[in-house]
Amino acid sequence: MEVGNLLPRRWRGLTIIELITTLAVAGISLAVIVPSWAALADRSRVTTAANDLLGSLRYARNEAVHRHATVSVCPSTDADTCTGNPTTWHLGYLVFLDPNRNRTRDTGEQVLRYHVAANAVLNLHSTAARPAVRFDTDGAAWGTNTTFSICAGNAAGNRAVILHGTGRARVDDKTGSGNPVTCT
Repeated sequence: MEVGNLLPRRWRGLTIIELITTLAVAGISLAVIVPSWAALADRSRVTTAANDLLGSLRYARNEAVHRHATVSVCPSTDADTCTGNPTTWHLGYLVFLDPNRNRTRDTGEQVLRYHVAANAVLNLHSTAARPAVRFDTDGAAWGTNTTFSICAGNAAGNRAVILHGTGRARVDDKTGSGNPVTCT
């Protein structure tokens, strides 16, 4: 008598047909889930970057009011100097005290916060007229409104951080003029 025949049917394992069916179902499921997962991950990175920037802008505004001092935010790659380039925000940005109000960190001006590079696959830039933002002692960021566009390639997941001249900032899926967010 064979040992295999002494075991109950439920302990014998899978037949080859059951195994092939299970693998086919798993393969089809993965083929559907993986692209959706990548898009979800992109949207998550964009949302995180938008919320981080929004938090930094709100922090800068709060510090300007609280300290009764001018505070600026600018793109930076080294946690020390401003790049002056509105297309490099995704490489990092500084929040610093700016007593001379020139929107550029000079020697001796205190760095309040440095945000390291958001993510290599993200594109984060501001409108061309505003390579840096300055908050005055009343919390205002006078000048033209600024839109920060944050993209990861998927147009449906792009976000904008819109900063009004009053100093209020918000995240939206459209630019301040109501257009879709693009990072070109």
